[in-house]
Amino acid sequence: MKEKISKKPVAHPLQIEVQRGGFKESLHLVHAVVTDSSGKLVKGWGNPDHLTFPRSAVKPLQAIPLILSGAEERFQMSTEELAMACSSHGAESAHLRVVSSWLERIGCGVKDLECGSHWPSHEESAHELSRTGSYPAALHNNCSGKHTGFLTLARQRQLDSKGYIHPDHPIQQEIRSILEYMMELDLRDAPVGIDGCSIPTWGVPLKAMAKGFARFVTGDQLTKEYQVACEKLRIAMVTEPYFVAGTDRHCTRVMKAFGGTVVCKTGAEGVFAAGIPELGLGVALKAQDGTKRAAEVALSHILHQLGVNPKDPDFSIEQPLYNRNQWEIGSVRPVA
Repeated sequence: MKEKISKKPVAHPLQIEVQRGGFKESLHLVHAVVTDSSGKLVKGWGNPDHLTFPRSAVKPLQAIPLILSGAEERFQMSTEELAMACSSHGAESAHLRVVSSWLERIGCGVKDLECGSHWPSHEESAHELSRTGSYPAALHNNCSGKHTGFLTLARQRQLDSKGYIHPDHPIQQEIRSILEYMMELDLRDAPVGIDGCSIPTWGVPLKAMAKGFARFVTGDQLTKEYQVACEKLRIAMVTEPYFVAGTDRHCTRVMKAFGGTVVCKTGAEGVFAAGIPELGLGVALKAQDGTKRAAEVALSHILHQLGVNPKDPDFSIEQPLYNRNQWEIGSVRPVA
């Protein structure tokens, strides 16, 4: 049964501090929640009902129709392409290669992408593009993999893809239904905004997002078709974590360090969602001030609190701070 969105007062958010020279320079507050696939609260910091635009954190859920519709099978999508459908990539050369090939195979081009353009988030790739005298195209948008997924779905459904980013287009209507099903949430009364890549984004309680990810990684309480779809996407993400984000990106770093025992996806404005299949749990968090560094450290800390340990001994919960001379001068870390 779908829940109605409710609001509760904030209490004791997770604190992430920035230290410089042993002095607390800044403090971030993070709302976070851990639930099982039924939505039962396992751990929480702050407000579990904190209304949040998930942004790119729900890309794995938005990719589910690619499998359900038969598009993945019809267009013989690779594991890399499935990972890219869930990605916020850095527009590194390998990312562009995969999306370009995928677009060509479905009979589309960069001109069909309606996500807009921006410089690659991967700094070296941005510099390389600039050195050639070129400007970024929609292909370089971190969401171009997801949008190629939308175009693929439109091809499979025999829909006119023009305007696929708008809330009333059948593609976005289908995406909304998928989110409602996975989170068991009625979005009719939810706040709606426009994401950076121009598709609608609905405000949801953190606990619903965590529940959706618990269901995504376990298949609990899902139909057989959804179980198959979620499992294919989960395997793609942990098999090809580089294609979910890229070099020196936290999503990639976590999924590699934890050896596939954690599936995670970041969203803009300090959002993170994750699933832990072996524990049957989902995690969702939102840094109150929208900072990425707070969200990243918070996720690592929560995994540690749950007893989920990285297989890479060099993985650290804390993130070091460096100055322009690359001296380590502080850290971002959870408050004990």
